[in-house]
Amino acid sequence: MTKGAPWFAVAAFLAAAALPGQDAAVTFSEANELFQQGNDLRSSAPDEAAKMYRRAALRYERLTDGHGIRTAQLYYNLGNAYFLAGDIGRAILNYRRAQRINPSDRNIARNLEFSRSQRQDKLEPEPGGQALRTLLFWHFDWSRSTRIRTLATAWVVLWLVLLLRLVGQRWAPREIAMAMAATIVLLVGSLAYDAMSEARTVAGVVVIPETIARQGDSHSYEPAFREALHAGAEFSVLEQRPGWCRVELPDGRLCWLDSGAVELVR
Repeated sequence: MTKGAPWFAVAAFLAAAALPGQDAAVTFSEANELFQQGNDLRSSAPDEAAKMYRRAALRYERLTDGHGIRTAQLYYNLGNAYFLAGDIGRAILNYRRAQRINPSDRNIARNLEFSRSQRQDKLEPEPGGQALRTLLFWHFDWSRSTRIRTLATAWVVLWLVLLLRLVGQRWAPREIAMAMAATIVLLVGSLAYDAMSEARTVAGVVVIPETIARQGDSHSYEPAFREALHAGAEFSVLEQRPGWCRVELPDGRLCWLDSGAVELVR
């Protein structure tokens, strides 16, 4: 689980231009009002609150699907609404969509990691992969926003030390500058790798409560493994055929999933 508590407030659009047309503005207002009603009922009537959150999510989806408005703020709102409605799969899906647009947002990263901690499937990397994760901890364990902030700090410290030495302040150790330069190279490489991976990889999330992974692209094939996959399980798409996706899970296992059980992060 990520450090800090999740933040479930609605994020507003940054500009009115993001809402072309009066209908979209009304829909956005209705969604926010339903979300607030859910907040008001959350303690006293949780079942009714979940209904309000789901209705809010459907309004937000009118904006993404009907009006073609796809912003990090809107997907963040969708993630919050679905999480509070108890739909972990669609919460993770929409937080990931939000993060793809704005990878440095701390609230998105925090809520995504918290949602991941609540899902049923714990698909850990293979042992060899875990060793690599330990060695490259800053790449695998630090959120993108943490890496960006650390990169910015290292950049400032590097130039501060170089400036001090340039004006004759030799007490500023060059070892610090060297360490900051190494940090910058590592973090730039980490962020560039993420960007390239996202550009060439199609990711997806299971969005129904439970689905059976198959050995082939039909329900007639045997299950790929004994346990089912549950809402929120994430994967990378290797191949797509009508109605089916061949995927790789985070633990390295391969299987086929019914396209009706999943949604892709796009």
